Amino acid sequence: MANHRSPQDSFELYQRVVWFFTTVVAYVTASSVIYILISHGFLTRSEPLSSEVFAGRHRLNNLILGVHILTALPPLMLGPFNFIRRYLRTRYHRWSGWVYVVTIFVSSITGFALATANAYGIFAKLGFATLAVVWFFTTWMALKTALARRLREHREWMLRSYLITLAVVTVRMLPHPAFLTLDQWYPFITWLCWVPNLILAELYIRATTYKGRLRSDWRARLFARRSAPGR
Repeated sequence: MANHRSPQDSFELYQRVVWFFTTVVAYVTASSVIYILISHGFLTRSEPLSSEVFAGRHRLNNLILGVHILTALPPLMLGPFNFIRRYLRTRYHRWSGWVYVVTIFVSSITGFALATANAYGIFAKLGFATLAVVWFFTTWMALKTALARRLREHREWMLRSYLITLAVVTVRMLPHPAFLTLDQWYPFITWLCWVPNLILAELYIRATTYKGRLRSDWRARLFARRSAPGR
């Protein structure tokens, strides 16, 4: 039987599947991170758990790490629901938006501090430092455009911001190549966990309208592929 599903219908189905998968993965990641923090006792252990921003002050450094990670979790979990259209003009959207923005500001600032002390070399420092700056900037632009009621731009900046927020997920999904040691692989992780995410955000922005529908030129491309001989 021929498949009469239109490119737009297929795209909307893909959107729902991706949204559901992203939400599940975000919450599973957040739960695992909280478990790891509790099991490592980041507030009580005296030995350092990461690169030290303040040399020798282990508990203070562990606190900075804990604040950085814990403030990254609310935007990770709130992000998917801020894209549901029925909530866009509600009080929930406004309050969750403020929580999203404020926690990212705190997490990106502490993340930048941790990046400057990263022990894996200048390439790794630049990777995480750039991540922190871009995360802060895209979120700031999302806030600025929302307050100015430039909603189309707000949507675009929020997409960029949230795809960067998902770096906490992708950093755990990157496979470790067998031919590289951790010391060799880690600097690449600091870039690969967020640059591809940002590229995907840009592609999605260019493929969709303000309402999240496929642009006409992208629909035409998909229809042309489906109509090609042998498909």
